[in-house]
Amino acid sequence: MSLKQLDQSQMPVSTADLAPNVPQELIIDVLLRLPAKSVGKFRSVSKSWRSLLSDPVFIKAHLDLHLHHSQKFILSSSPPTEKSTLSTLSFNPTGSADNDGVSKKLTLLENKLTGATIIGSCNGLVIVSKFKRRSPDTKYYLINPTTMELVGIPANPLAPWARRGGIALGYDRSNDDYKIVMFFGSDKVNNDAYLDVFSLRSGTWRRIDVLCDRPADVKGVFLNGAVHWLGECDGSLIMSCDLSSEEFKPLPGPSSPPEDSFFDRIAVFGGCLAVVAFTGYSTKVSMMNRGFYMDVWMMKEYGVQESWTKYRPNTHPNTCLSLPVCLLGDDDLVLHVHQSLHKLVVHSLTGETKRDMLVTGIGNAFRDVKGFCESVVLPIFYCQKWNQHKLGV
Repeated sequence: MSLKQLDQSQMPVSTADLAPNVPQELIIDVLLRLPAKSVGKFRSVSKSWRSLLSDPVFIKAHLDLHLHHSQKFILSSSPPTEKSTLSTLSFNPTGSADNDGVSKKLTLLENKLTGATIIGSCNGLVIVSKFKRRSPDTKYYLINPTTMELVGIPANPLAPWARRGGIALGYDRSNDDYKIVMFFGSDKVNNDAYLDVFSLRSGTWRRIDVLCDRPADVKGVFLNGAVHWLGECDGSLIMSCDLSSEEFKPLPGPSSPPEDSFFDRIAVFGGCLAVVAFTGYSTKVSMMNRGFYMDVWMMKEYGVQESWTKYRPNTHPNTCLSLPVCLLGDDDLVLHVHQSLHKLVVHSLTGETKRDMLVTGIGNAFRDVKGFCESVVLPIFYCQKWNQHKLGV
């Protein structure tokens, strides 16, 4: 939704009491251009400001304006144990040679999210899981790291906890609803395959039967109104679920990858569906035993197999594991490098340049990192009907 498309008459609160001599259109225009963090702070100015800046019409317009221009990272400080914590990282594109960004611990959510694992994000909301030791229960949470809000997701009563499956978070624009999709594909033991879909608005889980194999990658991604998983380790198939129709369909992977490639995971880079492959070995087991190259395949035109384009960042073949996190601009790929110490490295997709990212606050003390965009989306707005007394459980 653009500024021109925003119908000011839909706003439930007049801005006359905020600045009587300034046109309402101008005030809203200025507020829409503010960073999400500033909008969150301004909600505490007055009841009128809070009502205006929490209105769904304003939030959607702000999200559309900032979705691709407010990239941040969320990091976990250690392996998923009872002591691991979450932090956010603000990247400074004009930073000096000794400071690419600053990390900040999510202290307000620390008690709730200690030991959490990052799964993915959508529109500024991040889904994390928390596994309790000596307990079969895994709890899921939706958080907005920008506004420091958290909602606990009810346990899925439909699926056995021990069964391996995929999980993803996405947005159903037709119904203005955020949905969590758990995908359980068939295997040698269980021939049944199904999707369990959780609606944040209704607070309920539903099951959808599908015909497919289980996903090769557990963590899915959201793009073009659908969640996606990597379906085959050779990259020949991508599975997707449209969140509005809740229909399941396959997408074609790259048509001619090298025979010794192993497709490890799926991602979204620069608004394009992408898959990450490691080339130079025939099985995943050998990945840690000899050198390999990392290839990034990007689907430039969604759904068109011929549009898959391969990039090979200038990474020397070695036995450490480098995983792409996000794309900064059109060419800079941020990699999470797993060595004796973890670090973030910026590689050019098309050139020879590379450099380590220098971050203040967390250094090398992290184990997982995902990209997300800052937003003022309120998870509690969607679950008011069913979660009034359980926020943050």
